[in-house]
Amino acid sequence: MKLKQRPEDFRVEEISRLEPGEAGEFALYRLEKSGIGTPEALRVVRRDWRLDARAIAFAGLKDRHGITGQTVSIRRGPKANFAGKGFKLNYLGRAERPAGRGTLLGNRFRIVVRDLSEEEAARVAGRALAAARDGFPDYYDDQRFGSLRGTGGRFIAKALLSGDAGEALRLAIASPSHEDRSRTKRRRKLLRERWGDFAGLAAALDASVERRICERLAAGASFAEAYRMLDRPLRELHLAAYQAHLFNECLRRAVGAGPLHPGADGPYRFYEGDPGALRDRVFPLASSEAPSDPLLDPVLEEEGVSRGQLLGFRRGSRHAVAVPGEVEAGAPAPDELNRGRLSFALSFRLGPGSYATMLVKRCTYDI
Repeated sequence: MKLKQRPEDFRVEEISRLEPGEAGEFALYRLEKSGIGTPEALRVVRRDWRLDARAIAFAGLKDRHGITGQTVSIRRGPKANFAGKGFKLNYLGRAERPAGRGTLLGNRFRIVVRDLSEEEAARVAGRALAAARDGFPDYYDDQRFGSLRGTGGRFIAKALLSGDAGEALRLAIASPSHEDRSRTKRRRKLLRERWGDFAGLAAALDASVERRICERLAAGASFAEAYRMLDRPLRELHLAAYQAHLFNECLRRAVGAGPLHPGADGPYRFYEGDPGALRDRVFPLASSEAPSDPLLDPVLEEEGVSRGQLLGFRRGSRHAVAVPGEVEAGAPAPDELNRGRLSFALSFRLGPGSYATMLVKRCTYDI
């Protein structure tokens, strides 16, 4: 089984409640991209247009490895378009409110699964139709855990919660990964090898936030001050990754026994058939204001984390089960990229925050 052999094998179209018009403080744009993450693309725009990071808003992250479309807002943004490597930003109009989680209605997906045997294609189709009826566990998927790349599974936010800002900063900027672009990988490798020699690193690094951080550290700044030099959206992602991990731990325990699929925050465990009471279960997300919960409480205790330490975490909740809508399972077809094998196209709609790749994992855990 193969996914994303071509960018067009994974398409995502955001469904937004925002309607562009002629008036409003916020300029709306359509961001279309492939091969680049949402924050990275918008960082290029922000630097070129000299925007404050707080002026830019969007409803959610979109997969790097696919063709995606989403709405972005910029407070007092220009009536202009922008084209960068792997993405384009097109002006739509204006609105009275910014993009955000409250403006997201959901996402439409079209995913092509490749390199299947006839029996495997039938199995995927059957499970997709079963998921349309019974749903699937609404785990946060690997995309939420990009900050784990190169860290050996250590969460940056957990280092912050333990009071070790130096370790948090080291994990954030000195953890090279094979998925990094070559320039980033070289920079992070140098930081890892010479960590502590901040004056020397400041002289050796190319122009970057990492160099500015090393300059500040060499001048006597604390690790906490240096960590706060990272873009705020990036720091928020560090917190979000750990919060998502805590939710996933709760959901794994609620699902109990069932088939497994490996993942960045895995293994992800699935149920078979009707989920029963789990279908209507809602878990509080870990935060300083999270209510007591029979699953969250022991997870926090085992992690060695108290609610009082979670002051920067957003309050909220998440359903245990996601039920896809508008499911269309195409007929298996000859796979033009894998000779003698079949491909299978699956289209569906998911609500805000649910991951299409988790539905794919549910359908292909043993393929």
